[in-house]
Amino acid sequence: MSSNQAAVLKEEKGTLAVEPVDMYVPGAHELLVKIESIAINPVEAKLQKWALFPIPYPSILGWSFAGTVTEVGPEVTGFRTGDRIATMRPFDKMGDNRFGAFQKFALASDSSTVKLDAHVSLDDANATTLNLATVVPELSIFAKLSRPSPSGPSPSNGKKVLIYGGSSSLGGLSVNYAAQAGYTVITTSSPANHDFVSTLGAAHIINHKLPHDQVVSELKSNGPYEAVFDTIGLPPVTDLLGEVLAEKGAVYYTITPLMGSEKPLPVNVERVFQSYPNLLEEEEHSEVRDWFYNEYVPKGLANKTIIPTRVEKLPGGLGAVQAALDQVLGVSGKKLVLNPQE
Repeated sequence: MSSNQAAVLKEEKGTLAVEPVDMYVPGAHELLVKIESIAINPVEAKLQKWALFPIPYPSILGWSFAGTVTEVGPEVTGFRTGDRIATMRPFDKMGDNRFGAFQKFALASDSSTVKLDAHVSLDDANATTLNLATVVPELSIFAKLSRPSPSGPSPSNGKKVLIYGGSSSLGGLSVNYAAQAGYTVITTSSPANHDFVSTLGAAHIINHKLPHDQVVSELKSNGPYEAVFDTIGLPPVTDLLGEVLAEKGAVYYTITPLMGSEKPLPVNVERVFQSYPNLLEEEEHSEVRDWFYNEYVPKGLANKTIIPTRVEKLPGGLGAVQAALDQVLGVSGKKLVLNPQE
């Protein structure tokens, strides 16, 4: 019988240690999964290094993984043993180590899991699903943009959307999502990632390394925007977008809370931060959740209308998770993944 191991964070701001852990038994609406792809997310590094928010210790971190179902629990109807899946850890399970990604076997909730076609890469699906679970609520619940069809692009609607940070993992998926839905997408990128970002459907890409005043001028001249999404969230971007949007005023969305070193925003500019994936778990958004997990992600990955985040696969299994966390905050334009079974 297989045994389980995990990379465990035993104390606040500690170092991960690989050690044996229990083999879990799935309960109602749960799956036991042999994990074959762990995605390393920046929030996990921030949790380990900065204790970003309180969690119980010892803790098994990890928000997203992909692999093969080895056992299904009671009341599961949409999955069976042998299915290839990608999943996102439910927010009400953040303190439950059985659902953490940094181990060889973990539990998954059937309501936050995508069944994958045989030809879809586990790494591609894993690198994409969690970030898309931010993109969809932000753009289609908060900003109220139309959703794309997983079968192909929608006709142009003539409306512009600004995605700041188009070469980031989250930004690239946001560009692709809005462009597929028929919006004209303006975004930013370094020259090194320009060609890749252009394949995602961006209509105009501004070099964010240009002088500050020139970036502000170009972003202003390409507006007005139906929606603005800052996928970077750092103070210099907050200050820049405040200048861009000050003339006409706007609400824009971002992925981090204020950090304290930003300039005060103009009174007519509102910066909105939310835990966007959590919205998919709310009953009032159950229709969007079902569309996301059962239609958009599986069909979009299968027919390649979703362009996956580029991945860098790291060797070393669970023993390499700590090094990946040390590296991830400096990574741009790709997602670090590894196989814990190595």
